[in-house]
Amino acid sequence: MAAAAASLVIRLSALAIVLVVLCPAASAVPLGKRYRVGGPEGWRVPPPQDKEMFYVKWAAPITFFVEDSIEFVYKNDSVIKVSKVGYYHCNETAGIGTGPGPRDGKTLFILDAPGFVYFASSNLGHCKDGQKLLIKVLDPEQRPPASASSPLESPTDPSSSEAPPSPEPGPASTEHSSAMGGPFVASLARAMAQAATLVLACFI
Repeated sequence: MAAAAASLVIRLSALAIVLVVLCPAASAVPLGKRYRVGGPEGWRVPPPQDKEMFYVKWAAPITFFVEDSIEFVYKNDSVIKVSKVGYYHCNETAGIGTGPGPRDGKTLFILDAPGFVYFASSNLGHCKDGQKLLIKVLDPEQRPPASASSPLESPTDPSSSEAPPSPEPGPASTEHSSAMGGPFVASLARAMAQAATLVLACFI
C-alpha cells in the first residue's frame, strides 16, 4: 500500500514537472494571495486632496510576501515597474509591464523577491498626481501559519482590497488525511492538487 502510494506520488510529481515545461502558463500561476491595487475602483489617479497618501493608505494594512501577486486594473491608463528614483521623481516612462500606451486592461505582477518594489503610471502627469505605489515584500518564511486569523483573511468591510482566497484544507481534511494513511496520503493529495492546478492553467 505504502509503496503503491509512493509510486503514484512520484508519477504525479513527474507529470507536474512535464506540465511546467510544456505549458508556460502553468509556471506563472500565482501561489500566494492576490490583491487588486486600489480596491474595487482599481488603479487610477487619486483625488487631489489625498494624492500623497492614497496608495500608501491602501497598502498599509496589507503584509505582502514573496509569491503573492498584485493586479492593476485600469481604464485609459498604464502601469510600469520603476526604480526607486523613478518612483520619487516620476521620470520613467518605460519598464516592466509597458504596453502600447494608455489603454483599458489589467496587469498582474507576481512578487518574486523580498524587498521594496515600486510601481507607477507611465503617464508622468498621473505619477506626479499620486498614481504610484510602493510596497515592501517579505520573505515567505515570515508568513504566519495559515490558521492564524487576520483582518484581511476574514474581512468585515465589503470593499476589502483582497481578492477572495483560494480554499485551503481545514483541520477536518488534515485529520482525515492522517487517519487514512499518514504522510503518504498527504503527499498524494498535495501532488494531485498540484497536478490539477497545472492542468487547469494550461487550458485557461
